Amino acid sequence: MKFIKRFFSMLLAVTVFVGISAITVFAEADETRQPIYASGLNSGTYDIKVTSSSSMFKIVKCELTVSDSDMTAVMTLSGKGYEKLYMGKGEQAIEASDGDYIYYVEDADGKYTYTVPVEALDTGIDCTAFSFKKKQWYDRVIVFESDSLPEGAFINDTNQLSTTGRMADLSPFYIVLIVCAAVAAIVVTIVVVAIFARNTGKRIK
Repeated sequence: MKFIKRFFSMLLAVTVFVGISAITVFAEADETRQPIYASGLNSGTYDIKVTSSSSMFKIVKCELTVSDSDMTAVMTLSGKGYEKLYMGKGEQAIEASDGDYIYYVEDADGKYTYTVPVEALDTGIDCTAFSFKKKQWYDRVIVFESDSLPEGAFINDTNQLSTTGRMADLSPFYIVLIVCAAVAAIVVTIVVVAIFARNTGKRIK
């Protein structure tokens, strides 16, 4: 009985380790998503989630417009601290002409909106913002998240963030790791059922 308990403990530890490794692998696969360009989307206007590298640059609403091979987005910020944006780094913005800057437009609710070009979804885009108060540029990285779009936005209704797509991007080593996690989970379940059945049988006797 002691051997069984020891074996079960070791198996459980291995299962937990492999399971955590598999979760990490999927997280890494998610971080290495392939960019989605306008050519992979149907023309139209969609609400989309935008994540930012800074909590001081929070996008509370965004509308993505896809037209032919171009994408633009109207981003609404949570605050009113930025006069203008530039799609690039701060040092580039300093050297840019005024025509390259994207100035805010106040909407009906008094929020500041900025209409920006979007090269691709699911990839980091450099965006620097000029502070009213500090009078300097602050570099941000924004990501337009494709998984927030409706299925109808994708050509062939295929979302590139599907589990199948992630599995295809994994190396053979990671695939084996995930399979091992599944097998280990099955073995643990069988052992638990066997021990339970054995103990139940002894009680009945």
